[in-house]
Amino acid sequence: MNSSPTNTAPALAAAAVANALAATEAQTAPVAAPAAAAPVAAAPVAPAAPVTSGFDALGLAAPILQAIKATGYTEPTAVQARAVPAALAGRDLLVSSQTGSGKTAAFMLPALQLLTQPHAVAGRGPRVLVLTPTRELAMQVTKAAETYGRNMGRIKTMSVVGGMPYPVQNRLLKIGVDILVATPGRLLDQMNSGRIDLSRLQLLVLDEADRMLDMGFKDDLEAIIAKIPKTRQTLFFSATLEPGIVRLAGALLRDPQRIAVDNAQTRHENIVQRMHFADDMGHKNRLLNHLLRDVEMNQAIVFTATKRSADELAQDLHMQGFGRRTAR
Repeated sequence: MNSSPTNTAPALAAAAVANALAATEAQTAPVAAPAAAAPVAAAPVAPAAPVTSGFDALGLAAPILQAIKATGYTEPTAVQARAVPAALAGRDLLVSSQTGSGKTAAFMLPALQLLTQPHAVAGRGPRVLVLTPTRELAMQVTKAAETYGRNMGRIKTMSVVGGMPYPVQNRLLKIGVDILVATPGRLLDQMNSGRIDLSRLQLLVLDEADRMLDMGFKDDLEAIIAKIPKTRQTLFFSATLEPGIVRLAGALLRDPQRIAVDNAQTRHENIVQRMHFADDMGHKNRLLNHLLRDVEMNQAIVFTATKRSADELAQDLHMQGFGRRTAR
């Protein structure tokens, strides 16, 4: 028997009310709070890398840097800043730099850095050879090696130059040497006598190579270079890069890095240059007398072609009442 509509309406109404109450309870039920996230530990802050400058930035060993600091130098010169890192990287160098630019330290600092590591082969022969055109320059280079290498223990440096007695040189060479500074002529004499072993040589430096060529050392240089290891590193320093210098450098260097510093000639604004034409020797002497008697002339240097001419002119000027001093 079917139910009548009058009986089902109350039931449906009751069901709707029940559903509404259930929905209300669900909306008002407390919601559990999400679990608190675990605290994240702060990442440690790395200390800032020290900023290097001056000689510290060149990559030199601490004993060398201490010696540089003791001299009072704080900043490398232009040629040092460019040549030292390249030399430490093992490159051959062709450097054009004027006298007084700091070029001695530019090659001596890398040479000393090389000596901070032992040689694979024991021996008494030099690991560094510096060739210079004159005895005076050799002494300056030797002094620089001793100054910058003062904190490196037993680094042996000596010079082999003309004017030094052979017995003294022979005795020092027998003891052994790390850095040898030499003029080409005397070095070749010692090599030919068998007193110098260059088989351990690692670094060759030519200082003022242009002057060595001007002084006629080309043949000596070629003879020396033919007897040293081809695996060496070579640093070539010259005030100029004339064709003859470039040819010599090309025969010595392997893929060199070229560095040119201070090549512009200094202009002396306070110097006035004049040319005077003379008819004969008598006329020239009268011109010289006139110039020297100028009331504004306090000092003068007169150059002559030969030593004999200098002596004769000095005597003539002395007889004319001028004070004189000759340089020979």
